[in-house]
Amino acid sequence: MPETTRSSELEEAIQRLTSVPEPDGEFINTLRAHFLAKGQARANTNRVIQMRQKSHSRRLTWGLVMLAIVALAVLFTRPGVVNALKRLFGYVPNVGIIDRSSEVRMLAESVTVTRENYTVTVEQAVLTSEMAAVVYSYTLPPDMVIPDAISSEFHAPFLTLPDGTRLDVSRARHVDSRDCPQCYLRYLMEFPAVPFNVNEATLEIPDLAAVPSNTAPRNWRMQLRFKPADPSAIAPVFEQTVIPEPATQPGDPPTNSASPYGITNRLDTFVALPDGYILYGNTSWTNPIIPPYGIGSILLGIQDAAGAEVPFDYADPRIYSESGELRGYWAYEIGKNFTAPLTLTFGMTASLPAEGGSFTFDPGPNPQLGQKWELDQEVTVNQEVIHILGAEQGGIEPGFFLFTMQSDSNIIGAFIVDLDHPPLGGGGGGGGGILEAGVPFNSGFGYQVP
Repeated sequence: MPETTRSSELEEAIQRLTSVPEPDGEFINTLRAHFLAKGQARANTNRVIQMRQKSHSRRLTWGLVMLAIVALAVLFTRPGVVNALKRLFGYVPNVGIIDRSSEVRMLAESVTVTRENYTVTVEQAVLTSEMAAVVYSYTLPPDMVIPDAISSEFHAPFLTLPDGTRLDVSRARHVDSRDCPQCYLRYLMEFPAVPFNVNEATLEIPDLAAVPSNTAPRNWRMQLRFKPADPSAIAPVFEQTVIPEPATQPGDPPTNSASPYGITNRLDTFVALPDGYILYGNTSWTNPIIPPYGIGSILLGIQDAAGAEVPFDYADPRIYSESGELRGYWAYEIGKNFTAPLTLTFGMTASLPAEGGSFTFDPGPNPQLGQKWELDQEVTVNQEVIHILGAEQGGIEPGFFLFTMQSDSNIIGAFIVDLDHPPLGGGGGGGGGILEAGVPFNSGFGYQVP
């Protein structure tokens, strides 16, 4: 059984076990800026719907979302386990977790090129045995005006090695630039690994990311030189032992079990930052009835051993599900002011196909915007009763109907389908809290108006 430690003891253990030198002041400031700049991510759905109005009855069948709650008790491991894992992985801001099992190289110095008042800076390069990551940012001219006619043509960056070998981008994404107020954008690119005997390369950027190709200079060439990484520039990563515990709520329905559909939530690793920790984990499931990306994992709260709430922010997991993989990844940032062990309480939403469940709604020959109907119907879906409370012709154009529903079980959302008329738009949503059973929720359906 792993031994637990207090937060101060954890920090002492990390300090004893970390074989690299203490990070220098510049790196600490970089990490602190990176840590504080992260805002809490919130999922927002914007729907633009054009609708078609039908005067006859519409028979509607719909899918649903199920809810399960899981709590994770976080236990800090024995020093031996921490020591075994800390040598294998490291964390670099903007790049993420990297493999340290072999030599790591970084950019010898940043490279900046200015052309026509556009300034491009290659800020970072991290080379491991698995990949080469390069981060660049750029600023725009203060008087830049985007022309009326713009080109959407875009050619991806690539690395050219001294022997002429070309390495194409395998993955790229925007990364946080809030600690760089002058930057218009910061961009991370991952390439195949650069051989260890190659210490320089040319980064070629045909088009700046997110800039129309006919509005900015093209074909940027940046000469990059690499050197062995300073160990103090890499924060340690530790594997974490976790004991999952089901979180039960008084009056929970029988369908709200601890692990329905083979759902498992796991904390994998944590990164020790100067200001706190980043927790990395994943949610997986085994029942193929839930499709890829069909599980939503939501951290509801963190409590320490003293029962105090621990503030947290969302972080970029920097790991993405493979095609068809029944797994999703998550990451959260916390500070250092807590007493271990921690308890992380998650809510899980699972999208499931509906079995049964249909109702009839007749809006009449001339429904008006804002008009409401009391329906007071009950349907059974997946052996659960759903109350269809009412409908409203919502939106800003005719043809969109918003239905209000409620379930006494753990159904918290729905997707509506009219079997006679394919939808132009639709969707579901919760009301009053995404994880509150019994709270009415809305689901919309739209028809195109001729």
